[in-house]
Parts: sequence; C-alpha cells; structure tokens
Amino acid sequence: MVVLRIRNTREEAKWAEVEAKWEPVILEVLIGSQPASDLTSRVAPDEELYFVNYLLRYTRLLRGEERERLQELALPYLEPIAEHTNLRDTERRARAVQTLGELGLPTHAGAVVKALDDPSPLVAMIAARSLAKTQYAEHSDAVIARLHRFTNWSPYFLSSMLAGIGPDAAPALRRALRDESHPPQLRAVATTALAFLNDVPAADLAAEALKAETDQEFVAAVLRLLLRVGRPEHLPIIRRLATSPNFFVRSCAVSALGSLGTSEDMQILHDAYRDESPWVALHAARALRDAGQFAVLRELGAAKDERAPLALQVLAEVRE
Repeated sequence: MVVLRIRNTREEAKWAEVEAKWEPVILEVLIGSQPASDLTSRVAPDEELYFVNYLLRYTRLLRGEERERLQELALPYLEPIAEHTNLRDTERRARAVQTLGELGLPTHAGAVVKALDDPSPLVAMIAARSLAKTQYAEHSDAVIARLHRFTNWSPYFLSSMLAGIGPDAAPALRRALRDESHPPQLRAVATTALAFLNDVPAADLAAEALKAETDQEFVAAVLRLLLRVGRPEHLPIIRRLATSPNFFVRSCAVSALGSLGTSEDMQILHDAYRDESPWVALHAARALRDAGQFAVLRELGAAKDERAPLALQVLAEVRE
C-alpha cells in the first residue's frame, strides 16, 4: 500500500511537471496569439496520450473558435485513441469514444457511429450523445435507429437529446414517428422530440397515427405534440380521447383542448374538471385557464365543494 502511494505521488509529480511546460503557452495558442507549434513542440512522444487528456479538460470551458483550435491541436494525436474503441476493456472504450466525441469529430465520426453498436449500452450512449448535436445532424438516422438500446434511460432525457440536434433532425424523427416497426415507446420518444422542436409538419402524421395506435404512452406523446402544433381539423380525435378509459390520456387530451378547442369544447373541459381523477381535473382547470375561461374558474372556486381549491390554485398560478 505504501509502495503504491509513493508510486502514485511520483506519477502525479511527473505529470504536474509536464503540464507546467504547457500551461504558459496553451491559452495564447487557443486565442490565436501564438502558433500551435509553440505548444505541440513541447509534447514528447511518450506524452501524447496524456496531452490529449490534458486538452480534454478544456473542452467544457471553451466555445466557438477557441474550441475549434483545441480540436485542431488534438487531431494529430487521436489515431491511437480511435484504436482504443476496439479494446476489450469497457471503461477504456468508453473513454476513447468520449474523447473522439469531444475532440475528434467529424474526422473520426466513423468510429463514433460504429460505437453506437458497442456491446456496452453505456459506450453506445456516449456515442449517441456525441453525435446528437446540431453540427452532426447527418447522423440523426443512425442515432434514432439505436434508440431500442436505451430503453432503460428516461424517455424525457432521450427526447431532449434528440431535440438538441435541432430542426435538421425533424425529418428523421418524423420517419420514426410513423414507422410502425418501431416499438411504441420509441415512437413516443421521437414524437416528444418533435414537440420540443415545435415541428408543424409532424402534426398530420401524428394525428393519422392516432387512428390505429392504442399504446397509452405513444397516444399521450401525440396529444402533447398536437397541443403545440395541432390545428382545428385535429379536434375530432382529441375530443374522442378526452373520454379515454386511461386517465393519463384523458389529461393530455383536455390539455390539448385548452389550446386548440372552440367554444363547443368548454363543456368537455367543464365535465373533465369533475373527473374522478384529480390529475385529469387539474389539467382540465388549467385548460380552462388557457382557453381564457377565468370567469368560469372564479365561479368554480367560489363553489362550496371539494374541487373549489383546485380552481383557486389554478387562478393563483396566473398571478405568480
């Protein structure tokens, strides 16, 4: 134990000394006031992998041109890192994919895309997160095609990750929405990502999918999408789902009616306020508020019944 501690202390001292010769130069190189060679000339052959790790520490601190210079500095040293993606050790593969994702794209995009099929779901997720960025939107289909590998991850997280690619991912997400060969929960992830993107062209596809789909998670995701980008012609199917046997679907449907509904839908929302599910009732009250029915809510809040506090709560949310 003592020997190991001494060895680690010596190792730390060695690399602290190495970093000390890089520190005075790196910031000047990153802002462009000194050439890259002033830094790379100080990197000995046996220090190259450590130099890449050193640069990796800066990636979360930099944006724009400075980050691009950081990637240019790392690029000549990344080939051995790319080879590490084939190692047997999962932790080292994960580290290699993370490094390539931060410093090696798009040059090493092939290795990162390949890692989407890594035996380890964690390595595959690191690859997916690396590729799920605006500048790499051309890999959207590849990432979406592997969504089945990430069923243990939060659907909200997956949808946010895909939406982070930006509008260029919308065509691939629409294809996933209407592809009935995908499991419903993964179609729901794609649909939610489209909602985050406020993708108007997805509305008709989503409404059409509702005619044949009964999976509650997917139906709820479609309703949330229609709440954002739906049109009056989608109201008939939303009205039908407002009486669904599933309380979660009902709550999503009444929320959509609050955004899209006409005067004839106010009675549906009023009835939903009396729903046996408090969750549906809350969504109905908020839908009435979103539809501008403040007088109705004040009347409900003045009533002497158990639901009155709910109407008052929703009215209070407007003033917060």
